[in-house]
Amino acid sequence: MNIYDHKTYGRRKSNFKNYFETDPNAFEENKKKNENFKKKMGLETRSCGDCTLCCKLVAVPALQKEGYEWCKHCAIGEGCKIYKDRPLDCQGFECFWHAGLTLEEYKPNKVGFYMTADSANDAAMGLIKVYTERHRLGATIRKLKKYKSPFNGSPKGFHIKFGNRKEDSCFLHVDYGENGEYGFMDWDQMRKEAEKEMAAIPEHLREKFIELAEKTW
Repeated sequence: MNIYDHKTYGRRKSNFKNYFETDPNAFEENKKKNENFKKKMGLETRSCGDCTLCCKLVAVPALQKEGYEWCKHCAIGEGCKIYKDRPLDCQGFECFWHAGLTLEEYKPNKVGFYMTADSANDAAMGLIKVYTERHRLGATIRKLKKYKSPFNGSPKGFHIKFGNRKEDSCFLHVDYGENGEYGFMDWDQMRKEAEKEMAAIPEHLREKFIELAEKTW
């Protein structure tokens, strides 16, 4: 997420604790692209209903809200109390379940985590970003090891974030597990996988990417 720039990913650095936020100059364009993508894929947007997990795990700079704490405007299990006036970060946020990119059984408040795509680092590695809480990490890993995709094939792995610190993350990657199963990775192991994925990129760019990824993952 930290390598985003407003020209390509619609993000900019906020004034709140170095978080990144939605760039208003790119919001409408990115919204249209997202809608066109879902239409092309034939995806059906789901209603959040009683799920408000993103209101806890997502940082919202405009509200000076840290990640992994409940938003003061959230009616837990009901929805946002300022929905019509919510910040652009909230308007632009959409998890995979809401977008119809995962099966019904992965509704975030039922499994304790949500999946999304908010990092160019992860996308380059074929990883899905997963947000969960520390006390739910074990259950999240067990569920992801048995992940069922609504599409052909499965993701190469998952980048699991379970806290605000850079250290609060881990990786499940199919290339590391035995017999094609998802196995656990730390950064050093993940770096080796990243180097393999980046093999086709010119060396001077590859080293820069790996260096940046280690800082931002």
